[in-house]
Amino acid sequence: ICQHWLPVLTNRLGIKSKRHQEVFLVVCIGIVLLLWYLTPLSDYCATLILWTVPLESDIALGRESLLSLERKYPPVPDRWGVKSIGSALVKSGTISAQFGRDENHLFDNIHLYHWDFGVVHAPQIVNAFALPGGVVRVTDTLLRVLDLTDGELAALIGHEMGHVLHRHSQKRAIRNRLLATIWEAFTFDDQDDTHEESFGEAVGEGLWKSASFLGDMAFSRADEYQADEVAWDVLASSYNNYHVQKNIRQFHPKNVRRLLKKLWDFQGGSGSTTWESTHPGTKDRIIALEEKWDKLKSFDKRKFTV
Repeated sequence: ICQHWLPVLTNRLGIKSKRHQEVFLVVCIGIVLLLWYLTPLSDYCATLILWTVPLESDIALGRESLLSLERKYPPVPDRWGVKSIGSALVKSGTISAQFGRDENHLFDNIHLYHWDFGVVHAPQIVNAFALPGGVVRVTDTLLRVLDLTDGELAALIGHEMGHVLHRHSQKRAIRNRLLATIWEAFTFDDQDDTHEESFGEAVGEGLWKSASFLGDMAFSRADEYQADEVAWDVLASSYNNYHVQKNIRQFHPKNVRRLLKKLWDFQGGSGSTTWESTHPGTKDRIIALEEKWDKLKSFDKRKFTV
């Protein structure tokens, strides 16, 4: 392809020498790579593609990913209340959406996800996993060694819910193989004559190739900040919605910072654990959450009374 369009383009630009044309090509490739890796361009492209993928594809992908995850880390009884706390957060987010209390519209579709919270056995692994469609798993090692309060556990689950709602796993998978994803979606054929696949459905089915490693996929710092925001907002919603439904469980949003501080202290301030390998930037995120609380007006702080 380059042999055809490169001479035409460079001639239009007044570049006649073949040597100069090759230098021009290298410079163009370098600029594209810099834009791809040093700017949000790749994330924007992945997000645009992901908008075409229906939620049903997320749910199916999540179930397939869970099979792979639980072959590696088998499920164990939930003695810590992961499922009940997760269900409480989903309930709180749903009420926020119903009564228009979710200013950022993060929870508009929260009721459409197939939420599934649980615990897996993973010796020496302090981590949690967010899979597409609403699957959240926490390792028993994390729960045992950190000895989280209910509020801190709610912050952890809310953070993983943030990864699910922002579809971070799928976005990273698409970003890592963008051109292949687009090509496969346009040429996809599932041998089903009764239903013509849309582009988004084809992308969703193509993501099944990533199902086996989605649980181990590392998130970016930007992903982590977004997930922290969701955790903060879903915990805060438990206070905002209390006068609407009195039996709702309340979790103070400052528990998000307390959770990260406990994780950072457990790491010895080194950031060298399995948690940090997939959830980077813990120290900076603690500072950001402290600043977020300090910027709240006194009136807003008084809403979060124990």
